[in-house]
Amino acid sequence: MKKNNILILVLVGLVLLFVTTNYFKKHSSAIFKAEVIQFDSSTLNKIIICPPSSSEEELIIISKDDDNWQVAQGTIKTLANQSTVNSLLGQLEQIKTEQLVSKTREKWETYELTDTLALCVEIYQQGKEKPTKLYFGKTTNRQSQNPGFRGRPSVDASTYFRINEAPSTYAIKGGLSNTFKRKFNAWRNTEFIKLNKDLITRLKFETNKNNTFSLSKKESDWFMGEISPDSTKVTQYLNTLRYQSSSRFIDGFKPKGNADYTLTIQGDSTKDLTIKAYRDSTTTKNYILNASQYPNVFIESDSTGLFKRLFVNRGYFLK
Repeated sequence: MKKNNILILVLVGLVLLFVTTNYFKKHSSAIFKAEVIQFDSSTLNKIIICPPSSSEEELIIISKDDDNWQVAQGTIKTLANQSTVNSLLGQLEQIKTEQLVSKTREKWETYELTDTLALCVEIYQQGKEKPTKLYFGKTTNRQSQNPGFRGRPSVDASTYFRINEAPSTYAIKGGLSNTFKRKFNAWRNTEFIKLNKDLITRLKFETNKNNTFSLSKKESDWFMGEISPDSTKVTQYLNTLRYQSSSRFIDGFKPKGNADYTLTIQGDSTKDLTIKAYRDSTTTKNYILNASQYPNVFIESDSTGLFKRLFVNRGYFLK
């Protein structure tokens, strides 16, 4: 009888040990996933993206200036694309680690996490002297268990990363590391002009050949001198002026003379907006454009693109 009781107690003990071990294993895993790394996006004020030291690319600095984010690389500092940066901040706030892969530094090279091979992201937070450094290394792909579009097999990507100088290596879904691998121009503000077309009252077109004409709004009607222009064409053109963007940046350009084309936009309770176009000296087909809304930004356009949409001739408005 005593033997049976002892065996029962031993069996119960083993069952309890198994249940307890699995319980804490599951719960510790959940805690691990939530607390490996966490950020409050409202406290972040600077992010420095450092390419691997083996790369010849320059680092990119994203920093907050008052209410706007700026982006810089080398000698160029400009307004950042606010939506792109805010998307990045959201990803950092929701960062989720898939698993702990290794606990030793010896595995860093295997997962391309050495200083030479890894992409390093320095994240600065208000109230903290030192940044948090995330090192992103190798990315691996595997077939997903979830079916993709129209039942086709999809692929899951995992990227290995480490934190500061801690020896552990973790795996994370591939999207975040790809965000940091963007080229400099992908971080920049691409807005060229943005206007409230209903406030526009005068348009003045000028060329360096003294070909000048203007459109003026009187009450609800537009006039081109004494001529009434085609109202449909005027409406179409004003819609064009509402918003234009471009990522074809020309950095370091310095005009050597007067613009070949100038457009001045005036309106009620608004500052005059001037858009200038300079003929590209290296080709007769391209122009370099600048708008007073962003005075330090120059972009390139061929004769069929943004240049053509903005610098129309007098005949465009005639019936």
